[in-house]
Amino acid sequence: MMDLSSPCLRLALDAHAHIEQWIGQTDAPASVLTDLLGSFAPAFTMITTDGQRLPHGALPALFAGLRGSRPGLKIQIDELTVRYADGGSAVLTYRERHTWNGGATQRRATALFMAGEDGQPQWAHLHETWA
Repeated sequence: MMDLSSPCLRLALDAHAHIEQWIGQTDAPASVLTDLLGSFAPAFTMITTDGQRLPHGALPALFAGLRGSRPGLKIQIDELTVRYADGGSAVLTYRERHTWNGGATQRRATALFMAGEDGQPQWAHLHETWA
């Protein structure tokens, strides 16, 4: 069985492209949010940059409220590294930089991906820290 390294690397980059479009464009089509949310496992968990646990099931409402909230948002992902991978899971780390009209942030993240019932990886857990 192949490990999930390659599909998880692609999934991480694709998710951030969707986030960039959704938050950075006031006219982002609803399909962007649908595609983004489809990459997360139903039981997805998250620790935010401020150390708070995102309540289970809160991701759709969180993203729905962010549509177009940072016009011109650009997200740069670098230092993307596979820390562990096998046929059913992978752990990635990366640095994420956000820039937009009048602002910038940077964070480091550790993400756990798990194979779904169809064998395709999904985001299972994300822990972000301000950098």
